[in-house]
Amino acid sequence: MTEHPATADPAPWAATAAQPGDVGRRNVAAIMRTVLGHGPQPRARIAELTGLSAGTVTRLTARLTSAGLLHELPGVLGPAESGRPRVPLDLSTARSAVVGVHIGLLRTTVGLVDPRGTVLGQAVHPHHSFQPGALVTQAAAAVEQLIGETGAGRRVLGIGVGIGGWVDSDHGTVVEHQPLGWRDVPLRALLSAALDRPLRLEGTVRAMALAESWYGAATRAQSLVELFIGNVVGSALVLDRRIHRGPHSAAGTLTHMPVARARGVRCGCGRSDCLQAVATDEAVLALARASGVARETDAFEDLVRRAQAGDRAAGTLLRRRARHVGRAAALLLDLVNPELMVLAGGPLLTPEYLPDVRRELARHSQLGGEAATRLVPSGLGPHALILSSAAPFLDAYFSDPLGFEKGATLVMNA
Repeated sequence: MTEHPATADPAPWAATAAQPGDVGRRNVAAIMRTVLGHGPQPRARIAELTGLSAGTVTRLTARLTSAGLLHELPGVLGPAESGRPRVPLDLSTARSAVVGVHIGLLRTTVGLVDPRGTVLGQAVHPHHSFQPGALVTQAAAAVEQLIGETGAGRRVLGIGVGIGGWVDSDHGTVVEHQPLGWRDVPLRALLSAALDRPLRLEGTVRAMALAESWYGAATRAQSLVELFIGNVVGSALVLDRRIHRGPHSAAGTLTHMPVARARGVRCGCGRSDCLQAVATDEAVLALARASGVARETDAFEDLVRRAQAGDRAAGTLLRRRARHVGRAAALLLDLVNPELMVLAGGPLLTPEYLPDVRRELARHSQLGGEAATRLVPSGLGPHALILSSAAPFLDAYFSDPLGFEKGATLVMNA
C-alpha cells in the first residue's frame, strides 16, 4: 500500500524548515552555553561568540535575566573605552540544581550539582542487593534525602542517572550489565515511577564524555573519545559536542576488543585476551590473586598500594594493564581521529604508569608521537561520578533552559 505524501514520514535526510520556536530555543541555548563555557561576558562579546545579532542577544538576555537564569555583574571598562562600562552577564547558580545518581557495582552515589558543575553535596550508599527493585528503592530514598538536606531554596530541575554496561538511553533500558547480572532492565521507567521528577538515563562512559565537554578536560574540543577502564571497559564518542550513540545506543562497546597478544587469558565470551579479560580492575586483581601477588580478600586499591610501596610483581601487572590500555587507545584514535582522547577510571589511580600508556599508544597508532599528545587524563576530579551522572540532564537543560525551569520544583526550607 502506498502512503499519501501528506502523511508519509519524511526521509531521514530531508531538510525541514525550522519553526520560530525552535530557532528561539537554539539561540537561547547558544547564549547560555557561551556564558557557561567562556565565563561571564558582556552582551557585545556574547554576540561575537555566538554569531547572533546584537538585537537578538539584547532581547533574549533580557528574557533570561527576567527568568533569573542570568544576572548582571558590576560593569567594567574595556581597554579602549572611556564612557559607558560593559556589563558582564553570568549564570545564576544559587537558584537551581540537578541531582546526579551513579549506580555502581558496590554502591550508589548521589549528589546535587549547580549549573556550573559545582557539587553542593553528595552521599554514598553501599549496596546490599543487586536486584533492580532494591537498588531503585535505595536510589529513590537517597535522592529524596539528599534534596531535603542540601536543596533548600533551590529549584530542582531534574535528575541525571549514570550506570555502567550497555545502556539504551533512547528506550531507558539497561540492556546488559554483567557485573550486576542485569539484562533488559527498564531502569528509567522504574526510577521515574519512584521519583516522579524529570529524569535522563545514560551509560556511565557517555555521561563522562558529556561532563568532560562541559566541565572537564575537553571544554574547548569539538570532538573527543572518552576511554574508561574500571570495573567495566567502554568508550564514548563526542562529535560537534554531541554524543554519538548509534542504533540501540550500542556505540563504544570495547568489552571484547582483542588486545593482549595471545596471553591466553580467558574471557566470559569464550574467547581469549579480550580487553575486559585483561584490563578491568577486577581482571587485574584476579590475575594478581592467581599468581599469588594478592590475597583473596584484597581489593584493587590494595594492589595499587602494594605496587606504590615497591612490590615489583604488583607493579608489573599494573604496567602490563597500562600497555593493554595503550593498544586499545591506538585503535580508537586511528579509527575516529578525535581532537582529544580522555582517559578515565582505574588507570588514574596509578599516574606513574601513564607514560607506559602513551608509549604504547604512540607505538601502535599511525599518528606516531603525535598520538601521545592527544591522550589526556580526565579533568573531572574527585566528583567525577556525580558530575558525569548529572551531565546528561544538564546537557538537555542547556538546550532549553526556559522550558525546564517551568517544570522545576522549588525545595522549601525545612
